[in-house]
Amino acid sequence: MKIDKLEIKNFRTLENVTLTFDGYFASISGKNNAGKTSVIKCIRSLFKSKEREFLFFDDEDSISYTTAKTQWAGEDASIEFSYFLSASKEADPGIYSFVKKIAEIEDLDENFTLDVKVKIREKEEKEVSVLINGKNLEKYETGEIYQRLSSSNIVFLHNSTSGGHKILHPSGSRSFHEMMLSKDEKEELQKEQERIRKKVKKFASEHRGELSGLLGKLEDKYEVELTVFEGLFRNSIPLGINLKDKGLEVPLDDWGAGTQNRTQIMMSILSASRVKQQSNDDNRITPIIIIEEPESFLHPSAQAEFGRVIRGLARELEIQIIITTHSPYMLCQEQPESNVLLDRKLFRKRLKETVVVDVSCDKWMEPFGEILGLNHESVEPWGDVVKASRDNAVLVEGPIDKDYLEFISSLGIKGFTIPEGVEVIAYGGKDALKNSIMLKFVIEKFNRVYITYDLDAKNELQKIMTQLSLENDDDHMAVGLDEAGKDCIEGLLPQNVLSNVYGSNTDIVMKLSSTDTKARRSAKSELKAKLLEEFKKSKDISSSDLKGFKPLFANITKAFGS
Repeated sequence: MKIDKLEIKNFRTLENVTLTFDGYFASISGKNNAGKTSVIKCIRSLFKSKEREFLFFDDEDSISYTTAKTQWAGEDASIEFSYFLSASKEADPGIYSFVKKIAEIEDLDENFTLDVKVKIREKEEKEVSVLINGKNLEKYETGEIYQRLSSSNIVFLHNSTSGGHKILHPSGSRSFHEMMLSKDEKEELQKEQERIRKKVKKFASEHRGELSGLLGKLEDKYEVELTVFEGLFRNSIPLGINLKDKGLEVPLDDWGAGTQNRTQIMMSILSASRVKQQSNDDNRITPIIIIEEPESFLHPSAQAEFGRVIRGLARELEIQIIITTHSPYMLCQEQPESNVLLDRKLFRKRLKETVVVDVSCDKWMEPFGEILGLNHESVEPWGDVVKASRDNAVLVEGPIDKDYLEFISSLGIKGFTIPEGVEVIAYGGKDALKNSIMLKFVIEKFNRVYITYDLDAKNELQKIMTQLSLENDDDHMAVGLDEAGKDCIEGLLPQNVLSNVYGSNTDIVMKLSSTDTKARRSAKSELKAKLLEEFKKSKDISSSDLKGFKPLFANITKAFGS
């Protein structure tokens, strides 16, 4: 099952919002109190979690009209939730067969839509309507389907700030993994349970006799019968969790908070996957996974890696995963429309209703940058990298380097093109690469990244590249020729371009030897711009004109497997 769209009215700060979830992954971002938790509360009010066997304390799913209604809405305004769902016979046979039977739809499409609309009024009155493929159902059918959705444990929720699932243990509370059992596994365990039950009953008969003897001394006579609890393991089993590292086996609770949280999230995904894979279970409904703040306790580079893994698993397993996050590193770069950004309107300097920010433009990351704090000076040189829209990237020192690569690639000359799906991004100069923490984050953010820098910076950067286990030519490359004045990307240009620019701009060339640092830098920038302009004016550029760029493009092609 999948949530395609939510419409929410008059619920807390969500006075009138529509959230669309494209694909199997979706992120919900925004500042504190923007409404992220309210969206999750809305989802949970329909998809309750009442069948998890070993969770003794669960969040309250019910919604009170008095406390939840938008404060500035009209007195008679009702809280309204509209859930637009999609399901299929293959992935959700449990709901498919139920709907077909209850609604008496003999020709129900194998892929169908299910719209649930809930209105909560004053005095906690609730009105529910259900539409199947756009057709309204009668009151009885509506009630049955609504109840089935509410009681089917469809949503798996992981709240990163709650500490995960705990169970009582002789040494205190311990984290556990609730292993979901398939139909065959349950039947096999039931047989084993019956065998053990008979054995325990035999042992218990001796205890029964002794206890009866003791109770017989009382004035009130009792007969004693000792029984084994039935159905100890119905749908799942709680398993303890240890993690191994270099031969050491340590309980999960003794690891760092980031490792604990990440492991618990992966186990939730595993549980949902096992439910989906139970092909012989006719009551199966593919779960929806909700993860609140998966970036909790993780370093930015680990956040980027984990975000990429979660998105990949959602697509691979075809299970919807919805996350709430404050981290720009968890956003979906390859499908920007999967990211929902919430903000609050200001009225007379007071926060009012939540709105969904439009992020449909090409520079879709800019609103996220403003709201999530990407404009801080510590990440400013990497701004374009963080806002990248693809999973693979060639990193270059500046905009001029980017222009050269994209222009040459646009010529379509064999051996001189950027592979499909690879973005060329400027990172703001060699000094940005010296920030090893940010560089490691960038490497983890992308599926594959290739780093270039001017040859004159090679000695400064070689140690950092080695520390990060990056190999020369395979992962990074110094661009330019080992000749005076050619230790940069302009050193790869055809000789006629260099001659034309330097010959016609002698005044600027002379400034390169000035004792004034500012004048030298200005002259260098002017010449770089004129060289690029001259190169792009060239007509009938051939592969022989580009021979200086051949090693660079060969390495890029090799790096991305093209």
